[in-house]
Amino acid sequence: MKLLKYVLFIVILIFSVKFIMELDTLNVMDDGSSIKIKLPYITSESGLDSEGMKVWQAVILTLSLGVFIGFIIALIQIISQKSEIISLKSNLRKSQNELDNLRNQTLDEDIPLFDEITDEEDI
Repeated sequence: MKLLKYVLFIVILIFSVKFIMELDTLNVMDDGSSIKIKLPYITSESGLDSEGMKVWQAVILTLSLGVFIGFIIALIQIISQKSEIISLKSNLRKSQNELDNLRNQTLDEDIPLFDEITDEEDI
């Protein structure tokens, strides 16, 4: 199963690289230069060209940013679920200890037993 997953991952990676290479060759202007994309808050304020980024750079940047944000969200969820599991295990351990203590208590055999019936006719 893992081998199939790895093979599928490699095939998707190869198709992605092929797609980006084709994207780069298709997006050229009439003079032969690549089309530039301006991204707000990235191309104007950074040290990149003020003209913008190439199309393939913008695609890789946005995909990488999406993967990074998804990883951070998944990490936060994993941490919160781990803390919930630890809390539930703690409560289970406390309940198990309490149950074991109740099972191990000795019963008092010196309990006086009284019959409520005094006449034999009532029996």
